[in-house]
Amino acid sequence: MKSEFVQSTHGKLGCSNCHGGDPAAADKEKAHAKRISRPSEAMEKQCGTCHAETVKLYKTSLHFTTRGYDTVMKAKSGAKWPEVHPIVQQACHTCHASCGDCHVRWPKPAGGGLLNGHLFVKKPPAESTCNGCHSGRVSADYFGWNTDQPADVHWKKAKMDCMACHQVKDLHGDGTAYPYRLDRTTQPRCVDCHPQAAPGKSPLLAHNVHGDKLQCNVCHSVKYTNCYGCHLGKGAEPELDFRIGLNQRKDRPYAYNLVRHIPTTREMLSAKVPDALPNYDDNPTWLATFPHNIQRITPQNKTCDGCHGNEGLFLLKENLDPRYPKANLKVAVPRVPPKLTK
Repeated sequence: MKSEFVQSTHGKLGCSNCHGGDPAAADKEKAHAKRISRPSEAMEKQCGTCHAETVKLYKTSLHFTTRGYDTVMKAKSGAKWPEVHPIVQQACHTCHASCGDCHVRWPKPAGGGLLNGHLFVKKPPAESTCNGCHSGRVSADYFGWNTDQPADVHWKKAKMDCMACHQVKDLHGDGTAYPYRLDRTTQPRCVDCHPQAAPGKSPLLAHNVHGDKLQCNVCHSVKYTNCYGCHLGKGAEPELDFRIGLNQRKDRPYAYNLVRHIPTTREMLSAKVPDALPNYDDNPTWLATFPHNIQRITPQNKTCDGCHGNEGLFLLKENLDPRYPKANLKVAVPRVPPKLTK
């Protein structure tokens, strides 16, 4: 613990105010009886006494509830959800972030430990807190950790950290219990900072010609990390891939967006619950994704035919593994846009 902490606002509250125990006891064991090692897990009782409005909002946030896991697994398990739910809670929900995981210590997936001698930080350091949970995919792409792949231009050129785009409402929540991350109205949009790139308003022909048909990343991302490292167990290595698929969300205008494969299998929970995922074939495992490795110039946007006629960029029927859901057929592109030059 740093000496500065004792004189800080939180330090002046005293240890027992947050951590419990008996401050009057002279005996070490008695003083530490009923000690609370992670006070912000009970954030209403601890943090909420001073930060009531923030706690009220955060209680419903996806950052805290990780509700997106429930939404996905409930769709796959259908009538088996009451049996599957406890298993999801045991596994997926262990990664939720409490107040302290961002503002006081390294998060649990990163091993814990104080960030700065118990001093509270108003703006969490991305390299410690965000990376602690999101290093597998997002950080590897954004900071350029993948071999032969550049860092995101926002980091490389301007050293913009996570909160440059993901601001307070996006992290603490806005009080709405969104079922899935793509349902949030607080999501950052490229045109918020780049209005000149909006379809019909751009000096670049490519922006206007494609209109709303393309997600920005289709032209401005490069190969990105897929999910094999986590979902295929110990020893599995992440793979880099780049695939354009058909947009499946009616609230998005795109015809095409980038997709990432999440290799959940039909039998993944069978050891706990027989036939746990009866709706498995109804839900694709190729899902819309937003890689954090934006580049101004990419192999596919250098020329029109960098994308048009380039089958290697698209998720095609022949790319689909028959072991995975039939619903993936809806995501596959039936016909690659033809070359524009002879």
